[in-house]
Amino acid sequence: MLEVRDFTKYYGDLCAVENLSFTIDEGEFITLLGPSGCGKSTTLHAIAGLVEPTDGKIMLRGEDVTDLPPEKRNIGMAFQSTALFPHMTVRENIAFGLEMHGHDSTAVEERVDESLELVDMPDHGDHKPGELSGGQQQRVSLARALAYEPDILLLDEPLTGLDRVLREEMRGWLDRIQTEVGVTTLYVTHDQEDALSMSDRVIVLNDGQSEQIAAPERLYESPATPFVAEFVGKSTQFSGPASRDGDRTVVVNDGKTITVDGTDIDDGDEANLYVRPEDIEVSATPAGAENEIPGRVVNVANLGNRAEVTVEVADGLEALAHTSRFPDIDIGDEVHLRFDPESVIAL
Repeated sequence: MLEVRDFTKYYGDLCAVENLSFTIDEGEFITLLGPSGCGKSTTLHAIAGLVEPTDGKIMLRGEDVTDLPPEKRNIGMAFQSTALFPHMTVRENIAFGLEMHGHDSTAVEERVDESLELVDMPDHGDHKPGELSGGQQQRVSLARALAYEPDILLLDEPLTGLDRVLREEMRGWLDRIQTEVGVTTLYVTHDQEDALSMSDRVIVLNDGQSEQIAAPERLYESPATPFVAEFVGKSTQFSGPASRDGDRTVVVNDGKTITVDGTDIDDGDEANLYVRPEDIEVSATPAGAENEIPGRVVNVANLGNRAEVTVEVADGLEALAHTSRFPDIDIGDEVHLRFDPESVIAL
């Protein structure tokens, strides 16, 4: 469906994206994930025809569209700002794109009605954008982008700026719409929850280069690089020299011995270890188990469905663990952290 080949973009001497390549299959929901300035919006805008590549090609349905203007590419796009015309009604906003693509008035009316039904807003056609909530405006923006049945839908941080509850609601709504319509989608975000909850695959970008392309589960459980391990999800990092012990690797971190199952790390390598907070058990008493580390509680954050407990395990080193909600744990408590060797991510 879409292929990006060795895409490179320079702004003067600044390299925004370097030799980026990936493909998107028909009907896939792919996310470009990364921090601000990593090149994800530049890549999206190049696919849309809004940015001219310095090098590389953009292929859409087997056709080289690298040099085609935006109006010659059958692409739908929705932005964070929605870009709705404030003086037009909802119906007029949706109709505008259809008219620009040469649809006759009868077809426009039918498609507008269908689009309003699709986004659950059949009674809002005569409203102006200023009369709608932020979530409703985004739905209209998506309806306009989908109305003329684009080959691919490009979404540039459309949920940024929404409050947490509305953002979560919009994630579910967007996922349902994408599945129902079956449109191929490329989504840009810096929010890992957006990426992990909606995507078939995620492309993690850092400094204009791809760090990993993988399904959300693999990205979270088997990150390919330290950057991915630290950017996607929370974790506690340990590091130190490694030594092999049969099928296991032993890493010494600040005098603490940590055992890891099944790694490719060799004797003498400097290993970076990551443990997810949900894999760490917090106990008031020691058990003499493997990977048991004493520490002192420095913070307890109750989040409703769970608590995040921060434990100082060494000078300058803190570990993060998830517990059941509202645990009987206080700041200053001496505790013991435990985690299984197979739950440790080693890089």
